[in-house]
Amino acid sequence: MGRLHSLRPAMTSTDLIVPDPVFRRVPAAFGLRWWMAGWRSFMQAPLPWLGLAVALLVLLWLLAELPMGGLLSQWLSLPLLAFGVIFAALLRKRAEQARAMTPQGMPVEPQNEGTLSSTTQRWTGRIGPLLLVSLLVLALGGVIGAVIVMGLGAMFGLGLASFGAFAKVMTPGVGMAAGLGALAGSLMTLLLLVLLALYLFSVAFWFVNTLVALGGVSPWNAVKLSVRAGFTNLAPITLFTVLLLPISIVAMLPFGLGLLVLFPVLSGASFASYHDVFGDEAAA
Repeated sequence: MGRLHSLRPAMTSTDLIVPDPVFRRVPAAFGLRWWMAGWRSFMQAPLPWLGLAVALLVLLWLLAELPMGGLLSQWLSLPLLAFGVIFAALLRKRAEQARAMTPQGMPVEPQNEGTLSSTTQRWTGRIGPLLLVSLLVLALGGVIGAVIVMGLGAMFGLGLASFGAFAKVMTPGVGMAAGLGALAGSLMTLLLLVLLALYLFSVAFWFVNTLVALGGVSPWNAVKLSVRAGFTNLAPITLFTVLLLPISIVAMLPFGLGLLVLFPVLSGASFASYHDVFGDEAAA
């Protein structure tokens, strides 16, 4: 991949209209590459990353304690996670600058001083669009979720009706056993459908955060572009998601302390996926 030169500053009303970035398809193996990039990002500045992770978890916990805190934390979680993505992008920039200035064969030591303050400046410049796109994602998720619930409810109702009819024509003992087996199968099918819907939802909005925070894309265009780019790169996103499940379980084992590392790694991986799919022109 080419070198990341700079991040786009916050756009103002006097800025020229910038065309939306063009995405490309990457191989499935990039899903593993994104995990590795996230880990490298964490190892470049572990203490600042841990501080950010603690602050994020505490803030989300405090928001959850407020009235309607669950909905509020969902709305603000995407803009808060964008802070980590911008921080990972700036760390990548510092690392590449240090690599360019370091003689070959010598260890690269990026200068990360001031990265947090630069991240804050860039993040505040995009906070409005981030809040708006998060609201759009919640609204679309609510509509899609309502459709799924109604569809699953219709399927579940049909299953109960079939169970009642089946139980009437069978003897009581056998009919009940068969009916319970069918009911368990129906519930498992419904659960798998819900998980599939959640997965497709995450694929569709995979790049929303980075497109707004780093690409300067407008919220609605970010939603549309993320849907197209996400399903175009379904293979690497699927591999990344498959690996996320066992990694998340391991992160939860030591009293959830692994989440302090998982947040930085996910932030770095999110930026890496954006950088690979949309390229330097979008991330610059």
